[in-house]
Amino acid sequence: MTRFLIGTTFSPVSMGTTTLHSFPLRRGPSMRWIVSVGRAVLAAAAVSMFAIPAAFAQGVTTGAIAGIVSDSTGGGPLDGARVVAVHGPSGTTYAAVTRADGRFTIPGMRVGGPYRVSASRVGYRQEVQNGVTVTLGVTSDLQFRLAQASVQLDPVTVVTTTGAVFSAGRTGAATTVSTDQLQHLPTISRKVEDLLRLTPQYSGISQPSSSGAFSFVSFAGQDNRLNNMTIDGSYFNNSFGLGGQPGDRTGVAPISLDALEQIQVNIAPYDVRQGNFVGAGINMVTKSGTNQFTGSAFYNSRSNSFVGTQAGPNTFKPGTFQYHDVGIALGGPIIKNRLFFFGSFEDDANTAPGTTFRATTGAPGDTGSNVTRVLASDLDALSAYLQSKFSYTTGPYQNYDFKTPSRRFIARLDYNLNDHNKISVRYNLLNSETPVLLSNSASLGLGNRRSNLTSLNFANSNYAILENLRSIVGEWNSNFGNKANNLIVGYNTSDESRKNVDGPWFPLVEILSGPNQPNYTTF
Repeated sequence: MTRFLIGTTFSPVSMGTTTLHSFPLRRGPSMRWIVSVGRAVLAAAAVSMFAIPAAFAQGVTTGAIAGIVSDSTGGGPLDGARVVAVHGPSGTTYAAVTRADGRFTIPGMRVGGPYRVSASRVGYRQEVQNGVTVTLGVTSDLQFRLAQASVQLDPVTVVTTTGAVFSAGRTGAATTVSTDQLQHLPTISRKVEDLLRLTPQYSGISQPSSSGAFSFVSFAGQDNRLNNMTIDGSYFNNSFGLGGQPGDRTGVAPISLDALEQIQVNIAPYDVRQGNFVGAGINMVTKSGTNQFTGSAFYNSRSNSFVGTQAGPNTFKPGTFQYHDVGIALGGPIIKNRLFFFGSFEDDANTAPGTTFRATTGAPGDTGSNVTRVLASDLDALSAYLQSKFSYTTGPYQNYDFKTPSRRFIARLDYNLNDHNKISVRYNLLNSETPVLLSNSASLGLGNRRSNLTSLNFANSNYAILENLRSIVGEWNSNFGNKANNLIVGYNTSDESRKNVDGPWFPLVEILSGPNQPNYTTF
């Protein structure tokens, strides 16, 4: 399944007549190529804005800063004051000029921080506020009170922390998971679902199906398929319809937590840019590179030695339970203050018993809660016959394992054209598959083919679910005079096909032990 997303959003802001920074006159070959690509993207975006009659609802990928600049002596608001916000880790610069009422707005800002925000005006002393943090989908409020100066004075520096909870720009029921929380909150599965529990309207549910039980995420009592998950403003949902979010069908994480900058869960937002959901809008933005090279690496494992094999005086064989997870992330500058990269790779695999049911040997004492009526001698003879007559390998019928591998990769480039134009491109990949026991449905055939005491199937009659996703998204954030534009172009593909677990394709055959008897075995 393939999905395109093209969306533009305009919002009025006050940018005044801020001077654009020009590129150096002399450029190397790589710089000329980057500038040429940037101009081509700008031209294509301009054409796209006029080609789209109406904007699609899309995820929010940025935050904003707004506020007022006034005279400290009670002279009222100051118009024409220049407000500049600099993202400390990357040097990314944003600017605005106050209106007649002294107010300013800087939209489309990179989330996180800290930012250094300064306000200045001719004849007034510059004021600086450090430690400002921009939250996803939230407008942080700042206030500057400039003192008049007749001589050149050193700027006033104020260290501040914005309280997003009390921000005037925060409307609607929403929960934001910051970068610090992503790094420090405990998680066993390393899935986003573990962090979504911070939302009061969250509830986890398990939905039984013919192939097993799947866990889903529900918000405000709604069906999980009525949620809308976006990454960097692009839709990232389960397109097949049997799961809520990507990774639900195979039970894996769709994206590495190490690649996320912030997560926001919206239940009832007033922002017109967010929509296409009844339950919740789960909005995520990925990390970007900075002016410093940073990275991380990890390895997690769980062996079968953590699984108990004895209950009091009784011993049993629980099967094989193993898990490993390895990941690496790296980000940094390509051109300082201008071009940045970030990449993340994660690979994991989970092993668990395929079935705990087994065949009986026929001995008088060979009974138990997991011992079926099916004779092991019958299954051994049938398997040998199929191999000799049809060259078909049935696989084992007991004591076999299911392995669920998954691999996640993300790469991102961020390019600051100037103070008013920022471009980013992100590509992410998910490859995963999980084996599933043969269906018990009676819509075709007898049904009740496994996981009971009357029937036991061969391993190669099972099947596997694939969940392979590809997503590429480009975003352009720009300010034109008193207009702010956000353009997102996305292309997603999803492969959720089925395949046989092992061996060649073979017709599904059900065998009964006698007339009007339930299923005995299936191969």
